[in-house]
Amino acid sequence: MVMRLLGCVSVLVTGGALAACSSSSAGSTPSPEAGTGDASRGDDSGGAACVDSLPEGGPVQVMGTVVSAADDGGLTPVPNAMVAVEYGGLYLPWCNLAQASPYYRFGAVTDDAGAFTMTAGAGQLGFHAFAAGQYYSRAPLDTSKGSTVQVILAPEPSSPIPTITGAAFDQGTVASGAMVTLSATVTAGSPTDPLSDETIVVEPTHSWGRELNPPGLGKKDDFPDGVWSLTFPAPAESGTYTYWLSATSAGCATSNLVTLTLVVQ
Repeated sequence: MVMRLLGCVSVLVTGGALAACSSSSAGSTPSPEAGTGDASRGDDSGGAACVDSLPEGGPVQVMGTVVSAADDGGLTPVPNAMVAVEYGGLYLPWCNLAQASPYYRFGAVTDDAGAFTMTAGAGQLGFHAFAAGQYYSRAPLDTSKGSTVQVILAPEPSSPIPTITGAAFDQGTVASGAMVTLSATVTAGSPTDPLSDETIVVEPTHSWGRELNPPGLGKKDDFPDGVWSLTFPAPAESGTYTYWLSATSAGCATSNLVTLTLVVQ
């Protein structure tokens, strides 16, 4: 079988089946920089020996582009694509699948030319890109070898996609650094294509990205529908901030992106 492009839609297993997209996939390969633990890591059994550990590299500027591949091999820039970054590698397994992956740390949104710039941590980075009407995809970057990355998406056919409804902060205006909770109801588009763990929020002006906590214990490539949420500190600087939210299925189907506004006083 010919693989048309890099990323999710080109990760095929024997027989042409689409490989799973979630970070909880059994095919996940952590970087040596990431956490340590036993075979229970990233499993729904949750072993006591499992430890999640983030790398501790200094700040580094990273540039990239998000493009969509056409059947003729051409690449088209994707504006307003959401980019989220794991620190330590791609698809890092983690200890407790009832909680968000701790490795999603950075984020950005592409401009009209499909380009983005962010401040990330030095070391192994795993880039994930999400855009309406496109299959989700990803790309690695080792900042010791370069500072640019390209993520190649593919058009998503007319098929069921995850939905995000009722997305809201518990308070729309907060004090600088105050704790705020974001919640949203996330539902898989099809019972045969359940949610992945990758329900993600990004605030691009601070290169900030995080996964939301699922409503209950997830399994590999199979997370429950329901209310996903995350509590975090608001930015320290006053201003009006736009947060971007996306959800993805185990088969790489991407929701429409949702934006929310938070006012910090």
